[in-house]
Amino acid sequence: MEILNRSAITITPKQPFVDWANALAPEFPMKISVLGESHTYLTNPDFEDAEKHLKKYFKQIFIEELDSIWTDEQDWPQKRDFKTFCEWFSFEISDWVQDLSTKPLFDDDH
Repeated sequence: MEILNRSAITITPKQPFVDWANALAPEFPMKISVLGESHTYLTNPDFEDAEKHLKKYFKQIFIEELDSIWTDEQDWPQKRDFKTFCEWFSFEISDWVQDLSTKPLFDDDH
């Protein structure tokens, strides 16, 4: 078991994110139970203030989440500020990331 030299930001989509995704393809509506799965992003571990830490990474995370649903940036919301991010996602930040697996961290096949 190894303690990773990383922090983790785990985000979970809220209803506004689901509503945006469903507006893009109303013929294939998705429920929050599908789109609402949490995603975890590993970040640098050095931070004192959780909100400042999230503000450092939220733009990159927002883009990753939008791109995972819809790749045409023309259809992305124009307003992608921190306030909108917080309205669209709940988040949790952990400064302790421990690897409990015995498998290699990286898969050479990918």
